[in-house]
Amino acid sequence: MVSDEEMRSGNIVNLFLKFAFPTVVGVIIAGIQGVIDGFFIGNAIGSQGLAAVTLAYPAYMAIIAIGVIIGIGASSLTALQLGKGNLSGALDIVHNAFSLCLLTGAVLTLVGLIFCETSISILGASGTALDFAREYLRIIFAGSIFVILTIALDPLVRNDGKPRLCMNIMIAGVLVNLVLDYLFIMRMGMGMAGAASATIISFALPAVLLMHYLFGSQAKLKLRLKAMRFKLGTLIRILRAGLPSFVMQISLAFVLFVHNYMLLRYGSELAVSAYGIIGYVFSIFYMLFEGIALGVQPIIGFNYGAGYYERVSKTLKLTMLSCILTGIFGFALVYFFPERVVQIFSQDDTELMKVTLRGMEFFMFSLLVEGTVLLTAIYYQSINRVRAALFIYLGKIFVFLLPLLFILPVFFGLDGVWSASPATEYIMIVVALIMLSKEFRFLRQNAKAENKPPAGAKKALPGVRQSEKAEVEENSRFVTFRPAEKREIL
Repeated sequence: MVSDEEMRSGNIVNLFLKFAFPTVVGVIIAGIQGVIDGFFIGNAIGSQGLAAVTLAYPAYMAIIAIGVIIGIGASSLTALQLGKGNLSGALDIVHNAFSLCLLTGAVLTLVGLIFCETSISILGASGTALDFAREYLRIIFAGSIFVILTIALDPLVRNDGKPRLCMNIMIAGVLVNLVLDYLFIMRMGMGMAGAASATIISFALPAVLLMHYLFGSQAKLKLRLKAMRFKLGTLIRILRAGLPSFVMQISLAFVLFVHNYMLLRYGSELAVSAYGIIGYVFSIFYMLFEGIALGVQPIIGFNYGAGYYERVSKTLKLTMLSCILTGIFGFALVYFFPERVVQIFSQDDTELMKVTLRGMEFFMFSLLVEGTVLLTAIYYQSINRVRAALFIYLGKIFVFLLPLLFILPVFFGLDGVWSASPATEYIMIVVALIMLSKEFRFLRQNAKAENKPPAGAKKALPGVRQSEKAEVEENSRFVTFRPAEKREIL
């Protein structure tokens, strides 16, 4: 377990490796479930199966988004509370988060089973693809509570100083998915139902193991049944803190929904299948970026809450460099070996190969900048700057990407659909770099201004410029800063 003292004064590179590597593995393992499904479905069922999973994926991502808003919101708040030495406040957040997981899981299962077919047919899909997608989604919604618990509890256990345990649990889950997909799809011929069943079982195992840890004696953030409760104020703070990540996930689901619509309009189900393969390939690198950024969230949140701004700045710079190098590696891999990458999911369909390679020619350029954009949003979320994080997520999706998805295809047809996402990333990198330059200046100024208060004086509150007068609002022992002079986002 990583101690509070190590978080305050330990070597930044060592802390980065301790948290980032297990988190990257954990995020990839949690997110790779769909990629595994795609591998077996593509090779056993073919392009119609791939199209069905791609059509069903927005609804699946909506389930993940529920787990994300609870898990990331609660983990960012607990990191800040632990940095301030407020263990009771952190425990209050964790208990409310767990109760919220159970409630949302039950509601989402009921709603999903009723409306799952509507969410697919609205795209205009029909025939075999629609039947396959409906079969897949019904099972996913039936087990949605396990997906929510796994996604939400994983960052809480990481914040408890157990990143390696999280990694091992997620590895166990993906191994179960891999074995069951082979048995259910390749050996037993269960098709889409087999893929969905394997996915849900592979989420159920991590959910049980994560709960076993949090209810056990080793957990600092220990769950107790008697302490389960719903405090409206705490729930609002959890949802507010997790809102940027929720917006990101639900926006990605919406974007995928729109992509599917535009691909069917300007292409065919073959284009949807190609987009599914592209999504599987590039999601691996997106998960790498997300894992790196989420891995340092406890380090940034703890040190920001404790007022150690120089350590925050060093962590942020190291993480940016890691994202850039990862993006360069991904670009080189896709650029030099595109056919081999596509053949993982489809080996015999030459038409599907042709369409997929054309789309990848556009998407691969986004890898060079996507990591930095994502890191910027997660950084602001880690320090509870919710509006700044939302500005990035919402601006990226609704100000740039969606308009480009409708405008570019008018002039360039299917190529316009492929090019909308990369174009958006390059617009957003400019915005992100402007925001980061201001944030680094703020951290540098506060690091220089840090000094010990005289005897008997109250310690200066972290996160507020020396020239600002802050009003402090105490809510369930959580401190919210409301500067009289607002920090600019841009």
